[in-house]
Amino acid sequence: MNKFDTFALNKQIIKALDCAKIIKPTPIQNKIIPLIIKKSDVLGVAQTGTGKTAAYLLPVLHNITKYSTVYKKKSCKSIVIVPTRELAIQVFDNLRKFSKFLSLRTCLIVGGVKPGPQLKSLLKGVDVLIGTPGRIMDHVNTRGLILNHTDTIILDEADQLMDLGFLPVIKKLSHNLPKKRQTILITATMLTNIKDLAIKFLNNYKEINLSPKALPISKIKQKVVKVTNSDKLVNLKSIIDKENIFQAIIFTRTKKRADNLAKSLNKNKFKAMSIHGDKRQSQRIRILNDFKNSKLNFLIATDVAARGLDIDNIMFVINYDLPTQPEIYVHRIGRTARAGKEGIAISLFDINEFKKLRSIEKLIEKKFKVEIIDSEKKLQKFSVGKNN
Repeated sequence: MNKFDTFALNKQIIKALDCAKIIKPTPIQNKIIPLIIKKSDVLGVAQTGTGKTAAYLLPVLHNITKYSTVYKKKSCKSIVIVPTRELAIQVFDNLRKFSKFLSLRTCLIVGGVKPGPQLKSLLKGVDVLIGTPGRIMDHVNTRGLILNHTDTIILDEADQLMDLGFLPVIKKLSHNLPKKRQTILITATMLTNIKDLAIKFLNNYKEINLSPKALPISKIKQKVVKVTNSDKLVNLKSIIDKENIFQAIIFTRTKKRADNLAKSLNKNKFKAMSIHGDKRQSQRIRILNDFKNSKLNFLIATDVAARGLDIDNIMFVINYDLPTQPEIYVHRIGRTARAGKEGIAISLFDINEFKKLRSIEKLIEKKFKVEIIDSEKKLQKFSVGKNN
């Protein structure tokens, strides 16, 4: 028996879950699905990899089939706004998987592609629209998208939407929505600005916070290695060799550092590619597919590009640079140990990052035992390129 039956979801949704072999709800799904079915406003906070996407998509799909309102031209019944194209595509893929046996109209609205086909798909109205803020706003401005009849809005990765400066766009979009609506905020981190956003956009909302202290998933083994900025590359090579790492996601502070690190790794006969916002959508999709199909050893990512990366079986995450905010550390290392599996997170720590390390320790309530790589190993031959 599929345990999602307890929510009394549409039978065709249960059938789709059975096909996908999804039979047991996660804690966030158990908490959020009943609230969304009741049309409550929700603020959901949970670690990455806990099933947040299904937690809102399943009840939204159920409500659409239950209330079965008529289509309005150039409009959508529900809209999901996400910060990046990659996340939009992944959410859209999940949407199609869950609605496999439903006769629904869906639409993906992202930048980097021609707007014509998107406008055409909107013309007769859709049930669910998944998109990024910029392109959605473009269509609203040209009257290609009308939000007057949209009764549910979901802001997924709300913390990242804020970090990327999308708040003004979100405010403008909200002015086009009906006052009587259901609003759902989903976030991995509970920062002060998210609480402020919830107060502004939600009415009588229910808060479900399953990661109040932003603690990392317990199955992730965390290591910190002391280095100097000038020998990070040498140490990275030593770690790759010592841990016998075939594949890993490596995080850098900037897009430039991601590009330079990828070049340096390729010089040393590894297959590596950087992924960030300056790359075309087609490039980013190709890079992700190559990584998923093991054609690449290392995916070098910035925090913005990494949001929403849903890649199974990643054993290693490496922090080449420590993040600027401790909450981001938790989100980064959550790329591994997904779906109950184990994983290893290794952070390179330069003494100039001491305050960042202490902030992370304070947040996750864990004191790191800082390791030092043997000096002889650091002298292994390694081609070091420019990496600033």
